[in-house]
Amino acid sequence: MCAGRCGGAAGAEGRARALAIALAAALLHAAGPARAEPAGGVTAQGVGRATAQAVGWATAQAAELTRQAEARAAAGEADVALSRYLEAVRFDATYGPAYLGLGGLYERAGDLREAERTYTVGLDHVPGFVEGHRARAALRAREGRRGEAIADLEAAVALRGDDAGLLQELAAAYVAAGALPAALGVARRLTALAAQAGDAGRAAAARTQTRALSVLVGEADPVRAGGRDRGPVRRALAAYAAAPARGQTGGPRREER
Repeated sequence: MCAGRCGGAAGAEGRARALAIALAAALLHAAGPARAEPAGGVTAQGVGRATAQAVGWATAQAAELTRQAEARAAAGEADVALSRYLEAVRFDATYGPAYLGLGGLYERAGDLREAERTYTVGLDHVPGFVEGHRARAALRAREGRRGEAIADLEAAVALRGDDAGLLQELAAAYVAAGALPAALGVARRLTALAAQAGDAGRAAAARTQTRALSVLVGEADPVRAGGRDRGPVRRALAAYAAAPARGQTGGPRREER
């Protein structure tokens, strides 16, 4: 049931449908047809500057409306908060925090389907929306949809591959799904990143995690399997696992035993 002044299951369902329609209309309005070329005498540079100013103003309005929505939600005024979030999206359809707030509001109201739809719409409109992937992954994980949650986390890591917290979430998701070799690969990447950053404590924790996963994986680990004579493929995998970025081995490294 919806918090605040929403009342009754039927009323909540009707409001959800109406808000979904309003959100779609707002997005369509924001992505409307391009304007005609300006009349003679207006330079392309002037048009570009005016466009940038308009975009900046729209984003500022979206940020303020999102702030108001958060305050209203904290006060238990869910209906007003929903209205503010939708206004924010109408001003700037690429403003990620508005989608996160709106999706979270739906989640707290128990409408997980509409929450997931909101995150998905945000991912369609916000470039590089890492937090949108994380929010949708968390929702899907709570519903037991581990494969879809992992796909979202993998997409987020593809966008921000040096985020230790995000990599840890992906490793935990792999472990929960029983994909231990994949979790081991992420743990090795965390170890390399921590060592590169000079974070001894984080590097030690990541190495411990790597060793534990390596024991569990055993011969399924393509890096360690086969003993000392690994062959060129396994040696290449070992070098890749030790590098914090694809193809960046940084010279010869001592392989972990």
